Amino acid sequence: MNFKRLIPNALTMGNLLGGAYVCWEAASGADITDGRIAAVWLAAMFFDVLDGWAARKLGVEGPMGVQLDSLADLVTSGLAPAFVSYRLICESGACDSLMLNTLPALLVVAAAYRLARYNVSTMKGASTGFFEGLPAPAAGLFWMGMTLWWGAASTGSDYQIRVMLIVASVGMVMFPLLMVINRPFFGLKTWGKDKTVDAVRMGLGVGFIAVAVGTWIAWGNAYAAVSLCVLLYSSLALIFAPKDITS
Repeated sequence: MNFKRLIPNALTMGNLLGGAYVCWEAASGADITDGRIAAVWLAAMFFDVLDGWAARKLGVEGPMGVQLDSLADLVTSGLAPAFVSYRLICESGACDSLMLNTLPALLVVAAAYRLARYNVSTMKGASTGFFEGLPAPAAGLFWMGMTLWWGAASTGSDYQIRVMLIVASVGMVMFPLLMVINRPFFGLKTWGKDKTVDAVRMGLGVGFIAVAVGTWIAWGNAYAAVSLCVLLYSSLALIFAPKDITS
């Protein structure tokens, strides 16, 4: 048995269990605006970054790790956002709306499709430096940020709550669509392949800081910036990624 494989696999399981914990808390009626839940969720997504890095550094990359990673991501970036968004729908008084209740289910379906497509492209050895469709973890990061914003908005103005609900609604509709479309999205790595994309990446950094400062000035907290920055990245990555990525 290659014990080195246990390290990235343990990180992957940390990702899986972190996402499962968020689901359990949301389903149990716990206060999901508690920062400890967001911290566990963020740690799970951090493990998702580390497991692939650890596998490459240890020379133990393989198809099993790819499958485990996607299964863990389905929980952290598909089921957990669905549970949290459903809680938000119910607590906003729209729990009986059939149309709204469908949207969290679409998050799970879209994440599963997106991750399966990623696995297929990985097995084919395809690597262009771009994602085909929005990466599923973007939805996890968006909804993790929403839990923090939700907690801060509950003690804020009615205007902030309305803005938060609008952003949440946009995320419920937007992320399933962006995950399944056949369109390249640029990541925040692999610089030097396209000057326009590199310029947008640099602009994103400035934009992220501006959003954080703006939300702090407007509402006295920067929690809203997490979800808004994910929306900013998603929009710009869709608009500015080149249509032809075969070269």
